[in-house]
Amino acid sequence: MKLSLSFLLVCCALPAGAQGLPDLGELPEPARYLAGYISGGVGWSLPFGGHWGDRDAGFKPSPALTLAASKRVDELLSYGVESFYGRRHKHRVQRDLELKLFSLTPFIKAAFSEGEKVYYGILGAGIYQWKQPAFTSNGFRYGSDSGSSGGVNLGAGVSYPFWWETRAGLDLRWHHVFNMKGSNLSLNSIDSFNIMFVVTYGVWKDKKWP
Repeated sequence: MKLSLSFLLVCCALPAGAQGLPDLGELPEPARYLAGYISGGVGWSLPFGGHWGDRDAGFKPSPALTLAASKRVDELLSYGVESFYGRRHKHRVQRDLELKLFSLTPFIKAAFSEGEKVYYGILGAGIYQWKQPAFTSNGFRYGSDSGSSGGVNLGAGVSYPFWWETRAGLDLRWHHVFNMKGSNLSLNSIDSFNIMFVVTYGVWKDKKWP
């Protein structure tokens, strides 16, 4: 009898206690939102395929840098612009011959999270600028040369929480330049595979209330 009475009192008290709980629908909206991202990366750009990537008479890998800024559309999509700089692709045979490669490419990125990890795929297209400093070959001096061409890049990556609200991870990217041709050399289209360590910082903004 006592047990039944206690159970009845508990059941009656639950609705009364629940009346004091806040309604989740009445909680204030967050005052800040994630507006976009800024990222920078360091790594290597590895030529492959054709004369550009020939292991005997092509060009060597180069240290590479990237810098990007993007706007967040929603939890899945973001878009922005990225710059890439391959500092020095030295020729394997002609010791004085080297190429520098720079690109500026708008991109779109799709990302999804799994626990603390974030996976993403990225597609970019834009302008690739190359520069060849003056060099000497077989006693003949060749002047400097440069040019530009359209190109695309496609890749994927993964990031993890890093330090002070940043994320760090691995970015793997294929770069394709449609035409690299100048007065001193003609490589036609070229392909490179970039392996980058990238740090990303999320840009937060205050919401504007009506």
